[in-house]
Amino acid sequence: MSFDRERGDYFRSGLQEGRFVCTAELVLGRDHNVSEAERFVREAAATAEGIRVIGVTDLPGGNPALPPESFTSFILQQGLDPLVHLSGKDGNRAFIEGRLHTLARMGVKNLFALTGDAHKEGFGGRSKPVYDLDSVLILWLLQAMRTGLEYNLGARTVRTTPFDFFAGAVVNPYKVREPDQMMQFYKLQLKIAAGARFIIPQLGYNLRKLYELKQYMAREGLDVPLLANIYVPTLKIAQMMQSGELAGCVVTDELIRRLESEKKPQRLERAALMLAAVKDLGFASAHIGGFGLTHQDFMAVLERAAAIGGGWRGRMDELVFESPQQFYLFPPGEGGLSDGAGEYQLAKVKPRRSWTQVLSSQVHDHLIKKGSVGERLLSPHLKPDGMPASRPSFRQRVWHALLEPATLYRKATLGCVGCGDCIQEHVNYAGCTMRWCYKELRNGPCGGSRPDGSCEAHPELPCIWNLIYLSTLAMGDDPKKFAHTLIPPRDWCLDNTNALANRLAGLDNAGKRQWLEADFSRGAEGSKS
Repeated sequence: MSFDRERGDYFRSGLQEGRFVCTAELVLGRDHNVSEAERFVREAAATAEGIRVIGVTDLPGGNPALPPESFTSFILQQGLDPLVHLSGKDGNRAFIEGRLHTLARMGVKNLFALTGDAHKEGFGGRSKPVYDLDSVLILWLLQAMRTGLEYNLGARTVRTTPFDFFAGAVVNPYKVREPDQMMQFYKLQLKIAAGARFIIPQLGYNLRKLYELKQYMAREGLDVPLLANIYVPTLKIAQMMQSGELAGCVVTDELIRRLESEKKPQRLERAALMLAAVKDLGFASAHIGGFGLTHQDFMAVLERAAAIGGGWRGRMDELVFESPQQFYLFPPGEGGLSDGAGEYQLAKVKPRRSWTQVLSSQVHDHLIKKGSVGERLLSPHLKPDGMPASRPSFRQRVWHALLEPATLYRKATLGCVGCGDCIQEHVNYAGCTMRWCYKELRNGPCGGSRPDGSCEAHPELPCIWNLIYLSTLAMGDDPKKFAHTLIPPRDWCLDNTNALANRLAGLDNAGKRQWLEADFSRGAEGSKS
């Protein structure tokens, strides 16, 4: 099937029709001169069976770079189908929406929603992180744009022109520890419920772990196309991945040792081997990348994979690079892969509750929870009276002062930063994600935590979402709630106001959360809430 330039749906229709559509990822660098990328696209367009879908990165690695919008028009001009990456790390929700309207006006159909890497050095020093919307909320915004966004224009209520992006999301299936891995899978489910229609995992070099992702999706009924992410690393890039300089990529010592003696042909052979394997295992497609690769290199990988066919099964030692104490969700199966029909291999021992959890949950249940004695007593005194939360009336200021000890308690025990829009009971009092998460995430972790479970940006700290997983188990709560509960964007009108007062007044996120279930009745086109 040829690419219909007017419809711009080669990628979308290929996945929906079950065709194995290979995509190529181009990494745009810190320069407006992108002659190598232009050459790749021209060669792809000129090759009869060449790559037809071109992924374009959005300031990867947290570094300054040419944004994808600037190059996408060139891809379209060459008659190819762009897959545009869109991250939330560099712009607030207004800017992200503006970018989406720009892409819609350009005729871009395919989007890949990302939270984005931690920032590195930029002009004059390190950039200021934004992360106003994470990947889940970007997907939720994209879903809202399918019917148009309603807003006030003077006295009138108007709606933006509907636009149906074909949106995808990422998951990291290569985590070494149970908390990291399960929180990745739960967030994957939330992303699909929020509107993701295809999935591309982060980078890794363990086919068993990658296949476990496919097995998990099948077990949980997550019926969206899964593309394998195949990257051809140089030794230098693999070392950057292993050190954490390129976040979320799991590279073992054994792979490093092999790369030390390999040349480009051997690296391309491994990529072809992986491509043959994922095609044979029923993945929907493959997303292929690699620094300095030409279109001819991509075609060589495709041709070699076709020649390998099912021969990959006898070469599993080239496809499975295990980390020490590697966590697998499923028990071992045949051929070096996992048994997808087996029971989940989760820890049986429940962590112990902390005194902070016990005390905080008791206070919440008796004084804050909807219908509790405290809520019925205090709520009538804190209801809004027409004044914004940042400018409370005299009566409200009195009650806020009476509730101030709650703020002091949260700061002392949970690290509260005073966002005024608290989610602590949702995360089982593990700690303030506005403080302990570099990206201030409220809907689950990013994929960048290190193999030991530490933070991508602050390796001296554990990822707060790993602690949340353990705290949830300790409280006897089901961590699968994170697969369905969407926390709305932080309300900045509440910044530096009293979170308890806002909860009792009904101003914070508690009444705006949504329980989402993926709706596959329309081919994963939406969700049920």
